[in-house]
Amino acid sequence: MKHLMRPTLRVLFLTACAAAAVACGGDDDPAPIAPGDPCEPNGHIHREPTGDWCHCNKGYVAADDGLACVPDPNHVPGDGFDFGDDGEHACWHVTNGPFVTVNATTARHPRVDDFHTYYTVKLLPENGQYVGTFSYKAFATGNFVVYLSSPDVPVTLTETAISTTVPQAGAQATGGFCDGLKHMVGYELTDRVQYTLQLGPTSLPELHMVIEHVQ
Repeated sequence: MKHLMRPTLRVLFLTACAAAAVACGGDDDPAPIAPGDPCEPNGHIHREPTGDWCHCNKGYVAADDGLACVPDPNHVPGDGFDFGDDGEHACWHVTNGPFVTVNATTARHPRVDDFHTYYTVKLLPENGQYVGTFSYKAFATGNFVVYLSSPDVPVTLTETAISTTVPQAGAQATGGFCDGLKHMVGYELTDRVQYTLQLGPTSLPELHMVIEHVQ
């Protein structure tokens, strides 16, 4: 004859099993993400499939665990923006390419982040003038320059994820190395960060552009 477990013992057995499962850390419920932004107040969090990381403000770097912004011991405050060779290398691409044409569209933001590329940018008519919005992802951290064929084109750069305008670090005429690029706008960008570049409004239906990392 088979022996049946008494109800009291059965209850105790099941309770012990449940406690053991909790103690062993079952994988049914993932660990919750801590609320808030651990990178504040000196940066902000980027939550990506490859892992969270801190985009820190100038003068700060990510901590060893990547989830806090701490003072950068190597930061030296700059005295103005360094435009490097004032457009000499960018002008080389005016003659030698590679050459790419991009058309602004209302359906999406075309990419303009190919390395060392001379872009012909065709803008869209809007309210009697022309505008265009494009996508740019930085491939390094440091000084970047937008070289344009005309100084009469407003340039606005925003960090896409947080819709925050990136301040211009400087703007001036190129060194006169070519007729294709006349104006420079400087920015301090961060590796892996996605930006949105808006050109215009302007009276020009198209213009030429190179974006370079100044090393």
